[in-house]
Amino acid sequence: MIPSSHALVTLKPARQAAQQAIMSVEEARQRGSRLPSMPHVRTFLRLLTGSSRINSTVAQCIPGLNRDPKNRLSSLKQVEEALDILIESHGEKCPLPLDMDVQAELFPEVRHTRTERRKQREDIAFSRKMRREGRLEEKGWKQRQNLLGQAVTELNFQSPETVLSWYRRWADEFDASELEPAFWQWQTRFASLSELVWLRCSDAPLYEVMHEISFIVRGSAAHILERERWQVPNKLTCRR
Repeated sequence: MIPSSHALVTLKPARQAAQQAIMSVEEARQRGSRLPSMPHVRTFLRLLTGSSRINSTVAQCIPGLNRDPKNRLSSLKQVEEALDILIESHGEKCPLPLDMDVQAELFPEVRHTRTERRKQREDIAFSRKMRREGRLEEKGWKQRQNLLGQAVTELNFQSPETVLSWYRRWADEFDASELEPAFWQWQTRFASLSELVWLRCSDAPLYEVMHEISFIVRGSAAHILERERWQVPNKLTCRR
């Protein structure tokens, strides 16, 4: 049965090409066929325009792209790479230089689902806020600020491998907006987390960022994880 969130989505040509590209690549992989580089975008472009490579003319056929041919801030190669990521992730990832309009055109159900999730998060956040406001009356503003300072201090001693535990400890105590400034400052210390920038630019909620970190950690080589552990300050040294 088709989910209700998908039932009203019209399969426009570009949307249909994206879905067919995902299925075609998956079937080719199951058969063990040799795939070209960026197979999702290659298949998508071929189905949509007849050409498997992007150029200025082909770019104009992609709804939502709205690319100015005189644009020198990003190359067509970068657009092509970003499209491959978008399609392979079923619309979940929309890296620069793509505009969110492309995501909305090719994967409208992602926007719909995220709207529903956002509403649920807002409801949960409101309930948490009401509970926290009750606790604030008992703790007082100064005590809360001291507690936030403790959370930020603990964050400074986290590596990408341990930051999820830190987040779980403090997520119910503070709004994401209170934790985010310290988190994004901490994130710049680790080269393996540089790809999180696109999530920050798209205003992704902190829990989605933490979910992405878990994938990054699992995919990182042992020597990278070891090197980043050494970037964490020594607690004994810092107490002197």
